[in-house]
Amino acid sequence: MTDQSSMPRDDSSSADAEDPDPDGQGTDGRDTGPGSGDDAPAPSEPRTSSPGADLAAVAPGLRPQQPPRRTGVFIDPDDLRTHVGALLRAVLGGYEVDAFGNFTFTHEDARVFVTVGGSPVGPQVGVFCVTNLDIDLTPALASFLLTTNHTLGFGSFSYDAPNRAVWLRHTLLGTTLDLPELQTAVAAIATTAARIDERIRDRFGGRTFEDAPGDVQRGMEPPEPSQEPGIGNASGYL
Repeated sequence: MTDQSSMPRDDSSSADAEDPDPDGQGTDGRDTGPGSGDDAPAPSEPRTSSPGADLAAVAPGLRPQQPPRRTGVFIDPDDLRTHVGALLRAVLGGYEVDAFGNFTFTHEDARVFVTVGGSPVGPQVGVFCVTNLDIDLTPALASFLLTTNHTLGFGSFSYDAPNRAVWLRHTLLGTTLDLPELQTAVAAIATTAARIDERIRDRFGGRTFEDAPGDVQRGMEPPEPSQEPGIGNASGYL
C-alpha cells in the first residue's frame, strides 16, 4: 500500500527578486563587477539544499510535502509512528508499508525500512537495510563487517544467522525526533547499503537483497527483541 498524499509545493523562484546591486558596486562603493580586481572570476556562493534534496531521487514523480511541526515530546510509539510517516512524506512524497508494518522505499539498489517501536528508554525509530542474503558468516566476512563498522558515522553491520543475511541498521531515539535527524540517518543508511552490497557479494558470495525474488524479500521479518533480563539496553532490530 502506498501513501500518495501530497501538499502543494512552493515553486516560486528567487530569479524574480530585485538585484540589490545592479551596477556592480559593493556596499562600500568599490567596483565588484566582472572586470574588477584579479582576472579570475569571484568564487560562487555555496548552494543550499532544500529539506528533501538528499532524498529527492528516492521516489521520482512524487511531490514532497512541507515537514510537520513537532510539538512536545513523544512518549506513545503510535503517536511517534504518525509523526514519522508525516516526516517521510515530507522528503519522499510517499512510501509503502510492508507486511510487518514497516515504512519502506527503494533508494538506488537498496530497500530501506523505517520502523517505530517502544524500548526501555523510550520510543525509538529504526532505519535499516538488508544488504545481502544466502551468505555464510566466515572469519573473513566478520572481519570485513567489523572493520567497516569502525569507519561508519551512521549505522553498523550485523549478521542475521537464521536468515544468513547481512543487515545495516541505525537507531534513533524518538522522543524528540525531527526532520533533519531522520533525513540524515535515512540518507546515510541508504547510500551506504547501495554502495557496499555488491562488494560483499563479490568478495564473500551470496546475493544482494535486490537480487532476491520478491517473496523472499517480503518474508524478511525483523528479529524479535531480546527478552534476556539485565541487559539494561534497548535490543532487537531497532
